[in-house]
Amino acid sequence: MTLPSKMRALVLHEFEGPLVLEEVPVPVPGPHDVLLRVRACAVDQFDLTIRAGKRANATVPLVLGHEIAGEVAALGSSVDGWQVGDRVVSTLYLTCGRCRKCLGGRETICEDFQGYVGIETPGGYAEYTTVPAVNLVLLPDSIGFPEGSVLANAVGTPYHAFTERMRLGPSQHVIITGAGGGVGIHAIQVARAMGAFVMAVDLGQQKLEAALRYGAHVAVDPGEQEFSEVALEWTGGLGVDGVLELVGPSTMPQSLKALAKGGRMVIVGSHTGREFPLDTLTIYANEWEILGSRNVSKSELRDVVALTADGRVSPVVVTGYGLEDAEELHRQVAAREVIGRAVIEP
Repeated sequence: MTLPSKMRALVLHEFEGPLVLEEVPVPVPGPHDVLLRVRACAVDQFDLTIRAGKRANATVPLVLGHEIAGEVAALGSSVDGWQVGDRVVSTLYLTCGRCRKCLGGRETICEDFQGYVGIETPGGYAEYTTVPAVNLVLLPDSIGFPEGSVLANAVGTPYHAFTERMRLGPSQHVIITGAGGGVGIHAIQVARAMGAFVMAVDLGQQKLEAALRYGAHVAVDPGEQEFSEVALEWTGGLGVDGVLELVGPSTMPQSLKALAKGGRMVIVGSHTGREFPLDTLTIYANEWEILGSRNVSKSELRDVVALTADGRVSPVVVTGYGLEDAEELHRQVAAREVIGRAVIEP
């Protein structure tokens, strides 16, 4: 394969500034990296957070984009196990691969965490990018690149939360807050694939209708009614076995009221704040578990790819956008207008 020397990329030159479409050199992979021909990169709220200058390690100029699917275009000198032309998806964390957490399959809490694709390394808002070879998972031909781009984050995040952290089981009842968002809409499908009963919580009729369309049994607008009361009625007064918290302090009081004795609340997102007072007596009296969860491990991403290939999860993507559409997509994400993920295809 003959590679071009130049490519198109969206470059952020100043925080809160515009994304500038430029012609820049194609990056050269390091010894342990691969060069990817980016075929799809999903737009995420995290991109907007980075763009606003709210991530301490981010520096400009910067190419955003961490939800990437593409084709291997070139190999670093020390890379084994991959071939030019392989279809792949990438995890977004930069991990050491050597610490006890990485060696134990828990690289999401790597003890020598190096950062993120799209912050510490150039992201996927470009025709080409470099990614560590250890981040890659093979994408079968049956899954399109736009669908593949959302597997690590939008699907993998709830998969890790439900399997590794919540230990969700068949016929258990779970609440998903922020269920109409990009992660939430896939969390519904993952929970259903695990045999659980799902209550979706989100604001607005459009989000609730989408949640029901993708498998929620019950959908509640917390601005209209106390979802803890609905949950208790739904479970015959027992409460739910688990809550996947994608919202934060604005929904946590109701989430805890809805939780059964011995239940688990897993916190994945907290965009409504960072502090929330807890009644320790209530926690230990009910033997509640309050847990954090971060993204997805590489082995779990392989499971997610298999779930998707089997048709048990259907990625929700909006396609047909190029690099020149990124500003409009950022506006739509900020306005919470996107159901699932909008995807750039460079």
